[in-house]
Amino acid sequence: MKNKPIIIIGAGISGLTLGLALLKKNINVQIFEKEKEIEQRGAGINISPNGSSILYNLGLEEKINSLACKPKNIELRNFNNGLLLARQNLNNSCEKKFKYPFFQAQRKDVINILFDEINKINSEIIFFGYELKEFEEKKDHVSIKFNNNDKIEGSLIIGCDGINSKVGEVLNPTATSKFSNIIAWRGVIKMEDLSEKVRSLPPTIWMGNEKHFVHYPIRKNNLLNFIGTARKDVWLGQSWHQFGNKEDLKKDFGNVNSTVEEIIENIDKPNKWGLFDIKFIKNWVSRRAVIIGDAAHPMSPSYGQGGNSAMEDAIILSRLISEHNYSKNNLLYFQKFREKRIKKLQKSSLRNLKIFHIKNPILKFIIHSGLYILNKIIPLILIQSSWIYKFNAFKVGIK
Repeated sequence: MKNKPIIIIGAGISGLTLGLALLKKNINVQIFEKEKEIEQRGAGINISPNGSSILYNLGLEEKINSLACKPKNIELRNFNNGLLLARQNLNNSCEKKFKYPFFQAQRKDVINILFDEINKINSEIIFFGYELKEFEEKKDHVSIKFNNNDKIEGSLIIGCDGINSKVGEVLNPTATSKFSNIIAWRGVIKMEDLSEKVRSLPPTIWMGNEKHFVHYPIRKNNLLNFIGTARKDVWLGQSWHQFGNKEDLKKDFGNVNSTVEEIIENIDKPNKWGLFDIKFIKNWVSRRAVIIGDAAHPMSPSYGQGGNSAMEDAIILSRLISEHNYSKNNLLYFQKFREKRIKKLQKSSLRNLKIFHIKNPILKFIIHSGLYILNKIIPLILIQSSWIYKFNAFKVGIK
C-alpha cells in the first residue's frame, strides 16, 4: 500500500471527504474525476449534526460557517391551505443536544471547501477529464484504465462516482434500477428577486397530494434553494438528470400555493431528476475495490441524508484503512458496519416521502392532526431525528 496510491473515482462530496481524511493520515491517495472541472450541478444540501461534526473535525469549521446558513427553525405546512402543522427550533436545540450545528448550504460551496483544503495539502493529486473505463483486481494491486487510454496502478480502487457508478457496475453486474414514479425538481433563486414575504420565511416543507415542496436559504441568505417532488408515470430520456421546463414545473405544482408559485415564477432554468428504485446493492466490496455514498446506497432526498451518509462512509472507511490497514475482511467489515444504519436511513427517507405525499383525505387528516397536536407537546422533529444526528463518525467505535 505504501508504494501504490489508493485510487478514488469521483470528486464529489464523498470522494473529496475521503481523500481529505486519508491525506490527513498521510496516506497516499489520488482522485480521478470524469468532468473537466469540479462538478457544479446540484443545488442546496442539508448538513445535519452528523455531517457538520465531520466538517468540523476535518478543520473546516470556519469555512463552512462563512458560507452556509444556520436556520433557527423549520416548519411543516399544508401545501393547499398553508396551515402550520409543526415548527421545530433547529440550531439552539441541535448545538445543545448534539454539540454540532445544522447547516443549509450550496452543494458546490461544500465541494469547493473540500477541494481547496485538499489543494492546501497537495495540489497534484486531483485529476480532471479522467473517466473510468475498466479495472482489474490483481493479487497485490488493482490495474485501472481510463477512457483517454491512460493506465495506472493502485493499491485499492474506491468508487465515489454516484448512482451510475462504474465501479459499482463491476461489483454488481446484474443490478437493475426502476423508475420510482417520482421526479425531483431543483433550483436556486436570488433572494433579491423574491418578495419580502417569501424572503422572511424559515426553511419550509409544504406537504401536498402526491407532491411536496421544500425551500430554504443558502449562501448567507443571498440565495434560496428549492426542491419539489411530484408523482409521474414515466421518465423520458436516458439520463436520470436533465434540465427541465419551467412550464412543466408550474403544471406539477399548480397555482394554489402563492409562495411556491412565486418561487417557481422566478426560477430561470430548473433541473429535473428522476428518482429510481434500486434494489439494495448487495456487493459494496471485493478484494481491492469498494463503493461508498450514492454508488453503494442511493436514497430518497426526503430526509436530507444522502450527503451526510456519504461523508459518514468516507470517515469510517478512512479510519479502517488508517487504523487497521485494509484487507478484504476489513472491507467486508466496513459494509457490515454501515449496512444496518444505511438501511434504516433509506427506510426513514421513503417513509417521509410517503407522509409528505399523502393523498387519502382521511389518512391525511389523521396524520396532519397528529403532527399539529404533538408539535404543541414535544419537539417532534428532533426526537424523530435524534438517532441520525447524534452519530459521530470520528468517535463511533469500530473493530
